[in-house]
Amino acid sequence: MSTSTSASVGKRALVTGASSGIGAAIARELANLDVDLVLTARRRDALSAVAATCNGVKVEIIAADLGKPDGARTLWAAATANGPIDILINNAGFGYFRCFDEVDWARDAELVQLNMTSLVALARCFVDAHKTTTTPAHMVNIASTGAYQSVPNMALYAASKAFVRNFSEALHDEQSGTPLSVTCICPGGTDTAFHAASGGGDYSWIANASTKSAEFVAQATLRAMWRGKRTVVPGLLNKLTCFGVRFLSRPLASRVATHVLGRPRLALPVRGEV
Repeated sequence: MSTSTSASVGKRALVTGASSGIGAAIARELANLDVDLVLTARRRDALSAVAATCNGVKVEIIAADLGKPDGARTLWAAATANGPIDILINNAGFGYFRCFDEVDWARDAELVQLNMTSLVALARCFVDAHKTTTTPAHMVNIASTGAYQSVPNMALYAASKAFVRNFSEALHDEQSGTPLSVTCICPGGTDTAFHAASGGGDYSWIANASTKSAEFVAQATLRAMWRGKRTVVPGLLNKLTCFGVRFLSRPLASRVATHVLGRPRLALPVRGEV
């Protein structure tokens, strides 16, 4: 039995943004490791479809909107009603590919709530629940390679992910030496519905070459989680990009990001979760 498999026995995980993309892929990987699941997102039908692919484990689905101010604590109460949560995957989030002043403030407020405030609220619930724990517990917060620099046309999204990265790394260090591990995952472009939902642009060859599947990111995420890693960037090209940006001035890094991501599309679809 592998270390990850033995560590997963008897565990129960809460995965947010589990209706598609990285969240759904992580749910399936956890199910393969015999981890029972609580899956949440806004769309119950999509959650049910993902749950049907998670064989051999107990799966609960909770339709919830973490873009609402009271969403996180309501979700936590529902998720823990039938037992403790040993693994928290803070994956829910969304972004848009537009100039800041072209998007309605209500959408920005929802982004801040979902990407940051609800993530922090769930993290607090999880940490409080494991203050006296003696068995391993794991928190994973999904950030982005955008956390390493400013990203024009994704100004608020990238800033929110920089927050997630810094917050997660600080929690990791605070919890050092305890049974609770905190890992930050910073994916680059991933082949999910995020790009269509964000109104993504005409990406350069670099962006396309570095794009990974949701399954690749999910597997990298769980390897990092079981090993108690601090921060992991899945994919060699993404790693090189995040390492290399430290040698550029911040204005130059911002211009490079603009070139890599190309132009926004003309129409901005309705919000999608990743």
